[in-house]
Amino acid sequence: MALESPRFRKVNESFACGQCGFQVQPATSTCRDHCPKCLWSRHVDENPGDRQSSCGGMLRPVGYEKHPKKGWMISYVCELCGMARTNRFLEADGLAPDSFDALLKLTQK
Repeated sequence: MALESPRFRKVNESFACGQCGFQVQPATSTCRDHCPKCLWSRHVDENPGDRQSSCGGMLRPVGYEKHPKKGWMISYVCELCGMARTNRFLEADGLAPDSFDALLKLTQK
């Protein structure tokens, strides 16, 4: 784990998805913090990678938008505390790219 900046800490580790149970492997291109199958995440960070949040609630994917430099971004809302944030959709990951089907379903709700 390497410190990238005061507001970003690189953490790329495997975990079990708290929503669907999928065993998520680390990403090949960046840090992975959400499930590539269902896109859900967990509220564990105050700043990316710091693991300083005491909330621990599930981050529900609620939408997406195209960022001019970062590509597709997933919008999240914490089911426990209501915090909102965005994160990069990993469409080109070599091991487990994020599911476009799951992303498109976000607009069907």
